[in-house]
Amino acid sequence: MVDQSVGQRAKWGLAMEGVVSFAQRQAWAEQEFAQAALGDRRRTLRLVKAAAQMASNSSGSIPQQAGNRADMKAIYRLFAEPDVTHQAVCAPHFAATRAAASVRPLVFLIQDTTQLNLTSHAACQGLGPMGRGPLRGLHQQNVLAVTPDNRQPLGLLYQAHHRRASRGAQHDRTAQRKVPLRRRESYWWIEAIHAIGAVPSGSRWVHVGDRGEDLFGVYQACVAQGADWLVRAAANRNVQTPAGQARLFEYARQLPAQADKRLTVAGHGKRPPRAAQLQVAAARLRILPPKSEAVYRQHGPIDAWVVRVWEPDPPARTKALEWILLTSLECAAPAGMLFAAEGYALRWIIEELHKSEKTGCQVEARRLSAADRLEPLIGVLSILAVWLLRLKYAARAAPEQPADEQFDAETVAVMGRYLQRPAATLTVGQFWAGIGRLGGHMGRKCDGPIGWLRAWRGWQSFQLILLGASLYAHAEEGKCG
Repeated sequence: MVDQSVGQRAKWGLAMEGVVSFAQRQAWAEQEFAQAALGDRRRTLRLVKAAAQMASNSSGSIPQQAGNRADMKAIYRLFAEPDVTHQAVCAPHFAATRAAASVRPLVFLIQDTTQLNLTSHAACQGLGPMGRGPLRGLHQQNVLAVTPDNRQPLGLLYQAHHRRASRGAQHDRTAQRKVPLRRRESYWWIEAIHAIGAVPSGSRWVHVGDRGEDLFGVYQACVAQGADWLVRAAANRNVQTPAGQARLFEYARQLPAQADKRLTVAGHGKRPPRAAQLQVAAARLRILPPKSEAVYRQHGPIDAWVVRVWEPDPPARTKALEWILLTSLECAAPAGMLFAAEGYALRWIIEELHKSEKTGCQVEARRLSAADRLEPLIGVLSILAVWLLRLKYAARAAPEQPADEQFDAETVAVMGRYLQRPAATLTVGQFWAGIGRLGGHMGRKCDGPIGWLRAWRGWQSFQLILLGASLYAHAEEGKCG
C-alpha cells in the first residue's frame, strides 16, 4: 500500500523533488487520500473528492470549495462520521513521507508547536485554553521532513493536536514538576520522536528544533531511536567538559572562533534586510541529567557537541545575533560546524508551513461543531498546505525551470497572456512573479520574497482569471464556423 502511494507521488511528480502541478488536483487527492481507511469505501471516495475541491480554492470556506449544496452537505456529513478521524485521514500521507524519507541518505525532521486560535468559533466543543487570556483552540505539534541538500519539504511525518489542561499552569515550574512526565506539555516533543520511531537502515535522520525542544528527554529519545539531533539550547544546564563540569552558556561563550559565515538577516516591518558577519565555534561535551527531575536522575550523561554562532560586531542599536546549539552531528572541523549552523537555519521552513496552513488554507477560520470533527478537516488542509509549500520552494529552487513542467498548457497560456510573455518560454520564476503581482507584490528588490498573504491573494485572483478563460473557451467551442 505504501509502495503504491510512493509510486503515485513519483508518477505525478509530487514528492521526491517537490514538483507540484496544480493541473493534477484530482491526482494529488487520490495519491494522498485514496488509501485512507475510513470504515467504508464510499467515505474514502468522498474524502478524495473533497480534498480535490479544497485544492482548487485552498483558502475558501467549505461552501465555497464545494460549489453546490449537495457537495457541501456531503463534506459536513463526512467529517461527522466517527471513523473519519485525524489519524485515519493523515495515515497515508505519513506513510508515504516516511517511505520517501527512508530512501534519502540524510533528512532533517523539523519539529515545532503552533497554536490554532479558534476563539471566534464559540460553539465548537472540545477546545482548550491558550495563554492566560480568553483564547481557545488547539496546540498543533508537527514534524516536517526536509532534505537539506536541496532544501525541499518532503511532507509531514507526524501531526497531533493537544489541548492545554488549564491556563497559566505552564508558567509555574514547581507545579509542573509534580505533574507526571507523560502529562506535561514538554512531553509533546518526546512523544513525537517516539511515534516516528527508529531510523531506517541506510538513512540518517536529524531531529531539528527550537528552544522548546531543549529537553533531556528529547536527546534520550533520539539516542533510543538511532536518530541525530540539532536543537537550539534554552537552558543554561550543567554539562561535563574536558576541563570539568561547567554551565553550558558560559562554556560556549569562551570558545574561540573556528569558522566564519555571512548571513542575510531578513527585514521586519520598517527594518530593512541586512548582512551579518558571524563567527562559529564548537566543542565536545556531555549533557548531564537534570537533578531537579526525579525521572532522569538515574540516567547517564549523553555525548554531544555544542555549537555557538554569534555576531561579534553588530550595527549600532542592533541586538547581536547568537545561537547556541546542541547536536549529535560531528563538529570537529569547520565544515561540520558550518553544516550544523546552516542546518538549524532550515528550521524556518516549518514556520512557512504554519503560514501556509493559516493564510493559504485558513485553518483557523473553519467552522465545525466539535473538535473531533475539526481535527480530520485540519489534517486534510495541513497536507494541502505541504503541497502549496512545495510549490513555493520549487519556484525558489529552480526559477529558470520551464513553467509547463509544473503547470498544464492552459494555465501557462493564460499566465503568459497576463504577463504579455510567450507561453513557450515562460519560467516557473516568472509564473510565480505573476502570482505575486496579482496579489499586490510589485517585485522590486526592496520588496523581498513573495509572502504568503500576497501569494494566496494572487492565487485566488488567478483562479478567477482561469475560470473566465475556461468559460470563454467553452463558449467559443459552441459557436458554429
